[in-house]
Amino acid sequence: MKITGFTTALAILTLLALTISCSGDIESDRTTDTGERSGAPEILVPAAVSDDGEAVFDDSRLLVRDYSSYLNAISIIATVSRASEFGNENYRPELYPEKMRERAEQWLSLVQQIDSHFNEDGLISSQLEQEAGVYAPSGEADLSVYPHLVYAYHIHHRSGRFEEDEVLYNRLNREPSHFLVTPGRFLMNERFSNGAFSHADGSVDHKSMSYGLGGIHANAYAWIVWKKPGGQDDMGVLTEAALAHHMGHAPADMVQIYRDAAVRLDEAWNASRSIYDFGDGTTWRLDALGAMIRGQKAMYDFLYMFGDEDDAETARRIFDRTAAMLDAVAPLARPWGMPEKIEFTENGVRAASETVNVYDWYQFLNHLGGGYGLDREREGMPMYIDRYRSDLKDLIGELSDNALIGALDYHADGDGRLFTAVSYEDGSVTDDRLTVSTAGMFVVTAANMYRKGSAFERASDWDDVPDDVARRSLVLHDLAFDLMERIEAALQ
Repeated sequence: MKITGFTTALAILTLLALTISCSGDIESDRTTDTGERSGAPEILVPAAVSDDGEAVFDDSRLLVRDYSSYLNAISIIATVSRASEFGNENYRPELYPEKMRERAEQWLSLVQQIDSHFNEDGLISSQLEQEAGVYAPSGEADLSVYPHLVYAYHIHHRSGRFEEDEVLYNRLNREPSHFLVTPGRFLMNERFSNGAFSHADGSVDHKSMSYGLGGIHANAYAWIVWKKPGGQDDMGVLTEAALAHHMGHAPADMVQIYRDAAVRLDEAWNASRSIYDFGDGTTWRLDALGAMIRGQKAMYDFLYMFGDEDDAETARRIFDRTAAMLDAVAPLARPWGMPEKIEFTENGVRAASETVNVYDWYQFLNHLGGGYGLDREREGMPMYIDRYRSDLKDLIGELSDNALIGALDYHADGDGRLFTAVSYEDGSVTDDRLTVSTAGMFVVTAANMYRKGSAFERASDWDDVPDDVARRSLVLHDLAFDLMERIEAALQ
C-alpha cells in the first residue's frame, strides 16, 4: 500500500520499524558487551571547515548539533531539488530527479548514524568522544538541541516528492521511525512534570520550558495531521489506538500535558513585558524565543483540535501571547540579525548582547516558517493567523526578505563561506569561522524562507520576475550549494 501526503514516519514507519526498535527484539549493532554504544560512525562530521577546506574537530569530539544541522540541510536540499525549484532548467536541471533521490538516500544513511551513535531511546548524547580510535557517547545533550533535532520529520512532510521511486519512498517512511519519535517521547516522559519541562538537574527556566515545548512539536504534529481533513490518506490509515501505541502518547495524554503546561505558562506570563518569567527573569536567548513560538504553535493547534471548549479558550490565549512575543521582538531585527540575548522590559525590548549568533538567528527564522512553523495553517487547524492576525504573514515575509538579503551582505564573504557571529551594532564580523551548525542552518532557513516575501523567487519563475529578484535568488541558491560542497569536501 502506498500512502500519500505527509507519509508517516508514523504510519508505515510506526507499524514496522518502531515495533522493532521499541520492543528490543532485534539486537542493535550499536551496543557492546557493556551495553555502551561505541565505534566510529561511518560519517565524521566536523565542527568547522578551515579556510583551506580542512575539517576542524572540537578536541577530537563529534557534536550532535553539527550532525543534526547537516542532516536537516541534506533534507532541504533533497526536497527542494524538484523541477520547479533547485532542479529547474533555469538553475540546476541535473539535480532532478537523480541527484534529488541521491540526497534522500544520503539523508537516510546519516539518520542511521545519528540514531545509532547519539540516540538512546530519545536521550540524546551531546557528543562522541574519541579515545584510541573508538568513539563513545558522552554527556546528555543540552535541551537546546531538541527543537531542530526533531525537525527531521520535515522530509516526511514532503515525502510525496519521492513517490515515483516506490522503494525510496517507502524507505523514507519506514527507516527513521525510532529517530523521529523517541526524542519527543523522552521529553514528555522524562523531562516534564507538574506543568514544566526541566533540565537534567531538575531546574526550570525559560530555556527548559521553550526547548521542551519546541522539542515535542513533531509529536504533536503527527496527531494534528492524523486529525485534520485529508489525514485519512496518511496518518489516518492507523486507528487512534494503533498510533497511540507506537507514539507512546494518545491525544488525551498530550492534551493533559498541554493543560498542565498552560497552568505554568499562565503563572509566568508578564503581560506588560510580553514575555514569560519562569523565575529566571525576562532576559531570553533568541533561539529559546523561537523554540517557544514554535512550541506554542503546536500547543494551541493541539488544544483547539483535540480539547474541549475550555481548551479552545486556552488555545486562543496562547496564540495571542505568541503573537505578542513576535510583535515585541520584531523591531530589534536588523539586516544582519537579532542579538543572541534579548531583555523584555516595561518599555519594550532591548538588546542584552552585543553579538548576533548567526546560528541562533537562523534557528529563530526557521521556527517562524520552516516545516510546521508559526505560519503553517491548514483546514482543520484553528487558523488564528488567517482569522485574526493576517498581518503576521506580512511581518514574517518582511523579516525573511531582510534577513536573507542581510545574510548575503553581512554573513557571507562572497567566496562561498559563512561567518559564525557578527556585531549587533553594525554587522561587522566578530567570528569568521565557517561552522557546520551555522552553515547547515542557513541552508535550511534559506530554502524554507526565501519565498515568504517578495525579494526572492523560485527558478521556474525567474523569467517572469524583475531581473534583480532573479539575480538575487541565483546568488542565494549558489551560496547554499557552495556551503554544502565545502562541508562535504571536509567530511571524513
